[in-house]
Amino acid sequence: MPDQRLLNRYAKRLTPGVASLDRLAQAIHALHHSGGAGDPFFLSKSLELLVEHLGASLATLVSVTGGEAETRWWHPEREDEEPPPAVPSFCRWLLDHPERTLAIRDMTQGPHVEHLAAGPPPAYGAALGCTLRQGESVKALLFVFFRSTRSFPRAEFALLEAVAGFIGRVIEIEDLKQSLNRLEDALAITRAVMEDSSIRDAETDLPNLRYLEIWQKAMLGSSNRPKSLVVAECLVKVQNRKDVGRILKASEGVRAGDLVVRVAPGRFQIIFQHTPRSIAHILLLRLRTQLGSAPMGATLWIPGEEGQGLESCQPRLDAALAESRAMPQPALVWQLPEGFQEAPLPENRSAPKPTVPQRWEPPQLRKA
Repeated sequence: MPDQRLLNRYAKRLTPGVASLDRLAQAIHALHHSGGAGDPFFLSKSLELLVEHLGASLATLVSVTGGEAETRWWHPEREDEEPPPAVPSFCRWLLDHPERTLAIRDMTQGPHVEHLAAGPPPAYGAALGCTLRQGESVKALLFVFFRSTRSFPRAEFALLEAVAGFIGRVIEIEDLKQSLNRLEDALAITRAVMEDSSIRDAETDLPNLRYLEIWQKAMLGSSNRPKSLVVAECLVKVQNRKDVGRILKASEGVRAGDLVVRVAPGRFQIIFQHTPRSIAHILLLRLRTQLGSAPMGATLWIPGEEGQGLESCQPRLDAALAESRAMPQPALVWQLPEGFQEAPLPENRSAPKPTVPQRWEPPQLRKA
């Protein structure tokens, strides 16, 4: 989140009173109030802020793993929408120049055109991009695309820098929390599994019922078990290695610390241990899309103080899956515990609309 030194630097770089500074001030105020690591929509809010304040058509956050670039978050996002493809040449340029900002004022002119010629014609007229770094490593890439050609004032570069710094800091905190969660889970599983080698499904190499049994025992025995967990099941036919590969690819989208388990032939269970329901809902919609719109049901597992097992929510899970299967076009169906109340899930977008920005006044600088 921008600190006082960052705000002072923007005040020195930009001329007071101009429209660009006013827009930057409003954007920083909105960013300051857009939440933090505890807000499940902080990524979506940050991308939406860029789209609205820059007048852009699309903002994307691209992860880079093993040299492969993949769009993980974007705005605007619609239900069952495939992620916008990353532009390989733009990604390579930022990876080669992580300290610089990519600015394409005209997609049809410049040295980048020959790299775009091999693929489909560019859908946008201009683009901005920068890296999200942790130390010397690049964690992700942030892009903003515009429908028509345009130039970029300094205030827009400053806003992109501020949002990238904000996202990078929160991702760093979340990575640390996830690492601690993974360590705790690994210790619990190691303690419970011991030398058991029969915990993987032979066909898909996913965890099986034996693994689920051991994991559940360790989780229920922990004093830090979650108050509630999202549990979902889907039906997917596994007839050949191609089907197996599709399932494994889809399972990679499940966050660290969460589980995808093969509980029966053609039946897979997803357990979100560290993911809130709002985010789990979005991930399940994406998972369905990757699995060919498979029937899927979901519910909440509430262990309670007495440590109730998965069997306590299985009837609701079965009912939700049966309802999904009975639909002419199967969809994700939720069956929540009786009397459970929670804010409605997002339908056609990934984040709620941010609050209306208020004017931010730059601090008064003392003369030397």
